[in-house]
Amino acid sequence: MEDTKITLDGLGPKLFAISGAIGLLGLIATVALGMAEGDGMRHFGFAYLTNFAFFLAISLGALIFIPIMYVTKASWHIVMRRLVEVTAAVLPLMALLAIPVIVFAGKIYGWADPEVAASHALAHKLGYLNTNAFVIRLVIYFVIWTGYSWFYWKTSAKQDETGDLSLTGRLENFSGFGIMICALSIAGASMDLLMSLDPIWFSTMFGVYYWAGGFVSFFAVMTLFTLGLQRTGRLTGIISAEHLHDYGKAMFAFTFFWGYIAFSQYMLYWYGNIPEETVWFLVRSENGWGWVGLVTLFCTFMLPFAGLVSRFTKRQRPLLAFWAVWIIVAQWINLYWVVMPEFSESFVIGPMEILGFFGVGGIWLAGIVRLAMGHKLVPVKDPRLPASLRFENP
Repeated sequence: MEDTKITLDGLGPKLFAISGAIGLLGLIATVALGMAEGDGMRHFGFAYLTNFAFFLAISLGALIFIPIMYVTKASWHIVMRRLVEVTAAVLPLMALLAIPVIVFAGKIYGWADPEVAASHALAHKLGYLNTNAFVIRLVIYFVIWTGYSWFYWKTSAKQDETGDLSLTGRLENFSGFGIMICALSIAGASMDLLMSLDPIWFSTMFGVYYWAGGFVSFFAVMTLFTLGLQRTGRLTGIISAEHLHDYGKAMFAFTFFWGYIAFSQYMLYWYGNIPEETVWFLVRSENGWGWVGLVTLFCTFMLPFAGLVSRFTKRQRPLLAFWAVWIIVAQWINLYWVVMPEFSESFVIGPMEILGFFGVGGIWLAGIVRLAMGHKLVPVKDPRLPASLRFENP
């Protein structure tokens, strides 16, 4: 393999500077708008949380994908795995980006407001829903995620240098437990960051709901990363239409899975019809939010499901790129629908949410590019690489 095809040499510094500048300017503009609104940065807090949780979910999707592939001993993804590894390895940066969520927790979370916390309905939850416990749990989550993501990435990169085949076995041995601990921590983080926005409401399916959205967004982002790099002449002849076809199949499959989880969660609460359980959906079906929910249903599930069902679509780069962008936008709208009704009972969207997307997203992308610089974009000494290069769909 030519080094020019499997490294970011020449492109990395430019991409890092551009994405970092966009991210920094986006965050500065978001903060400025938040200060100008005169609500004590409350709107900023919710807009920031929406975008932070969105990009966090994508990196967590990458983190859970890696051990799944090791446990199943899959070979098709090997040529793409380094991009997945650096997307997960950016999680320490996401820990730093979590600081504004902690700083503005009193503006975002009802349980952090002493008057709300004093209510009888929350009395039995305050041992869990308090600022100190919230921060401690976030630290634990990020320690777990950072440890696992860097273990996978650094061990894989070490194999590039040494060619030690036993490292693959070591990664496989840790992956079963890794799936379990990462899945549990992702569920816990989704409860703390998003579900606790309404401290009364609860759902045992919410963790899977959040993870499923992040997982399908992860496949969409990996598709765009791959196609973008191939437009610069990188990874051509290495990642083929066969591999992209599998990313298309994954987007299709987890679009359906997300729809199944979303419907199941709604159906169970509709059938039970218990006021403290249905109020979460009631708030999101009134004052304009109901239309956002319908847009989410069609754009996040029905349309991409129909669009990706064809084998032809999954093997055409322009169509695959279109649906990848569509899924990313639709999943962002879904997360916006989850978060923002707790800020305003009436539908609201403005430049703060959009600038926050580019702010957090730009910093996130800059972190990924920085990690990828100086490393090969393909794990060249992985023992399953030849099988991955020969991979064909039936």
